[in-house]
Amino acid sequence: MRNEFSSPRSQFNLLFCGLVVGNHADTNALPFPWDKIRLPETVKPQHYDLLIHPNLTSLTFTGVLQILLEVEQDTRAIILHSKNLQISKAQLLGSTHPRDLQVSEFEAYEQIALFSDGFTFEKGNHVVHLEFYANLSDSFHGFYKGRYTTNSGEVRMLASTQFEPTHARAAFPCFDEPAFKANFTIRVRRESRHISISNMPKVHTINQMADGLLEDQFDTTVKMSTYLVAFIVSDFQSISKKSQHGVEISVYTVPEKISQAEYALSTAVTLLDFYDDYFDIPYPLPKHDLAAIPDFQSGAMENWGLSTYRESGLLFDPEKSSSSDKLGITKVIAHELAHQWFGNLVTMQWWNDLWLNEGFAKFMEYVSVNITHPELQVDDYFLEKCFTAMSVDSLTSSHPISTPVENPAEISEMFDDVSYRKGACILNMLRDFLTPEAFKYGIIHYLKTHSYQNTVNAHLWESLTNVSYHSLLPCMLSSPRINLLCFLTKNVVDVRAIMDTWTLQEGFPLITVEVKGQEVTLKQERFLREANSSKTSKYWTSSFLWQVPLTYITSHSSAMQRFLLKSEKDVLYLPEKVDWIKFNVDLRGYYIVHYESGGWDALINQLQQNHSVFSSNDRASLIHDIFQLVSIEKIPLDKALNLSLYLSKESEIMPVTQGFNELVPLYKLMEKRNMEELENQLKGHLVKLFKTLIDRQSWSDDGSVSERMLRNYLLLFACVRRYPSCISTATQLFQQWKESDGKMLPTDISLVVYTEGARTDEGWDFLLEKYKRSVSPSEKWMIKAALSYTPLTHKLLERSIEGELMKTQDLPSLVITVSKNPKGFKLAWDFLKTNWGKLVKKFDLGSSAISRMAVGVTDQYSTREMLHEVQSFFGSLAQDQGSGLRSIQQALQKIQQNIRWMDRNVPLLKAWLDRNSL
Repeated sequence: MRNEFSSPRSQFNLLFCGLVVGNHADTNALPFPWDKIRLPETVKPQHYDLLIHPNLTSLTFTGVLQILLEVEQDTRAIILHSKNLQISKAQLLGSTHPRDLQVSEFEAYEQIALFSDGFTFEKGNHVVHLEFYANLSDSFHGFYKGRYTTNSGEVRMLASTQFEPTHARAAFPCFDEPAFKANFTIRVRRESRHISISNMPKVHTINQMADGLLEDQFDTTVKMSTYLVAFIVSDFQSISKKSQHGVEISVYTVPEKISQAEYALSTAVTLLDFYDDYFDIPYPLPKHDLAAIPDFQSGAMENWGLSTYRESGLLFDPEKSSSSDKLGITKVIAHELAHQWFGNLVTMQWWNDLWLNEGFAKFMEYVSVNITHPELQVDDYFLEKCFTAMSVDSLTSSHPISTPVENPAEISEMFDDVSYRKGACILNMLRDFLTPEAFKYGIIHYLKTHSYQNTVNAHLWESLTNVSYHSLLPCMLSSPRINLLCFLTKNVVDVRAIMDTWTLQEGFPLITVEVKGQEVTLKQERFLREANSSKTSKYWTSSFLWQVPLTYITSHSSAMQRFLLKSEKDVLYLPEKVDWIKFNVDLRGYYIVHYESGGWDALINQLQQNHSVFSSNDRASLIHDIFQLVSIEKIPLDKALNLSLYLSKESEIMPVTQGFNELVPLYKLMEKRNMEELENQLKGHLVKLFKTLIDRQSWSDDGSVSERMLRNYLLLFACVRRYPSCISTATQLFQQWKESDGKMLPTDISLVVYTEGARTDEGWDFLLEKYKRSVSPSEKWMIKAALSYTPLTHKLLERSIEGELMKTQDLPSLVITVSKNPKGFKLAWDFLKTNWGKLVKKFDLGSSAISRMAVGVTDQYSTREMLHEVQSFFGSLAQDQGSGLRSIQQALQKIQQNIRWMDRNVPLLKAWLDRNSL
């Protein structure tokens, strides 16, 4: 294919104009010599030599950069990325003398062109030299400023980076696409009161700088993408330990919180050693740092050799952090360290396949933590990830896991529940189908084959298919008799044929099951929450059809059986008649099941007689599925409510919390319609339903992790629902805690006690002062949540937008929490509307923070008036303010879904509650 730069005449004969800046700049605007949002593929970076100098007084930075380029085809201009950088000098370095280059900028695509009149960059290697300066960013992306306040009240500044997905270009000019991998040699200039860290170990520091500054020089990185580059200038302190494989692991944090770094350090050592052995590929760098950043929007970031985290995602205070905090921190570290292989060593070719990074890392959280930290019982929480993904994936606004994207906002929107959670769930399904051993060998083959390269979906499927084929070799090498048996019972699995149905179309199947004697008829269709479910997908033109690895057990056999459903309808035969059949054993598959012809009645009867016949995950999935079927009118509401009655005998965390997840939103919808009588009737029913289990809870930190997390959940529910014994105990404990000046409170019930205490003005103010003084991220999170749950929540929001009371990074979760408060939902919506422009500027268009607020603040609205108000506001936005965001379509569809549910089911709910008062 002919390159657009191959002829001098064509280079400026394009559509878009930019401004020429830099050396010998012409004051007239010239057409920009490139008209695509993706960079040309004929110029590739090989090595970056970057000197960066942040000034933490003026809050600016300067940079000097040399890029070694390989030009594969003669061209008149070099096109690369740059955003908000002032380029003061651009040269092409040669064997004799430098050639000054002009710089043309096209801001809409965040690109610059380097060229010189009448000059051609010939095929071969070239070195460009750039000098630039900019302000440290006010956002949480690029090279941005952060601050924290010491216990003595001193405000200290730092500078850190967050480049994924498209923000390296805001720190230095670069080829900011994942396929343009290169080596990086980084130097950081700083004051003596600070330290600097980067991806690689520091080689040495130059002390004799004329201006009294120091310059840290870091070793050259392995070949990697720009979004993984990182550097931090701060006054952090660290603790370190070597892994069994000789990797130096360190945790960095602000000095006053270094005592909270021990758990993260030991966990990181354990997990890095685990991955080293599991993937059979040594971690390729000599060190890995984990840094807790005071100002950080994302949960964490997997920069190679220097992963960065929110303080709450890394720091653990044994006296104040809960069991839930420990589980969360362990999973976050597991996620980022998994990325050192999935994402860093092998990287997706383009952001449309982001799930190859994020779905794998989310999936490996559970695989790794289940083995390295069995006491955390992480398997208990995997199915919740799938349920969350399904709630988004059942809307017409969903998207395939692999989706075409181009601009930065579209790319940012890919960091959602579909890429992370659905990605993890379909990998878990595939692992179960292929067997864990075959799956493991397949991903090892994938990683070894494509190390330091970029991949697409098909590369993964090829590796897994190869392993499936090789698993037949024992059959081939065995005796003829066994050989025949193997081939009769085992076929090579075409992994790509199966998985393309899960990654190239959005949504998931509803499997309808009908049992007649020993014959089981199976049908599949897309599960869709839409008034007109015949609406076609913009991504997939044919009818929706999946290859579904089904699993099932029956009333006569707890041994799991398998069936691969490839067609819209099929039949399987049982060896004998059964009372019931239950599909999707332990939620190993990503689908919902509907049982016709009395199938649900048989399952409900079994739950009421002896629910322990089913595993806790199977019980949770039955609860989930039947309530989802109510939403699409496959099942009447009273049948789902009848199933839920068995919960009065339930004690396991997943079925109990899933029961709450299905039932609590029902009265939340009523809160938005001022249906106080029915709302209170349902709330009273739920308290009675779980009364026995609530009464069994101790106000302590005793028990397993799951038992402690369930205790917090139940007691919080009971107190919020004004259960007298809960209120009495929580009030007493809050008074004792207050009199002890914030000491002596079991960590796993702290949130319950704080929430009850925050209901009074005096308690609210006391908690706010504790929040300001606390150095424990876990304690601060619990206090913030308690302050936002209470009727006094109006005190909170307006004092948080500027980051003075609470850090701006916490604003999205705060706004969403306030929106769930019956006294605060309108306040949260008004706040979101008033501050939308500020929020987009701070958090970035398309970011998960913006998406979560758009959906989270509105997803419990259930009136046509609020639907019209939300439509009017989002419809009035300009494109650059988010009018085209997928999350806005999701928000509107969820409100429409709520309205339909209420219109259909309120009379049924009222009648059922009247009949079934406990």
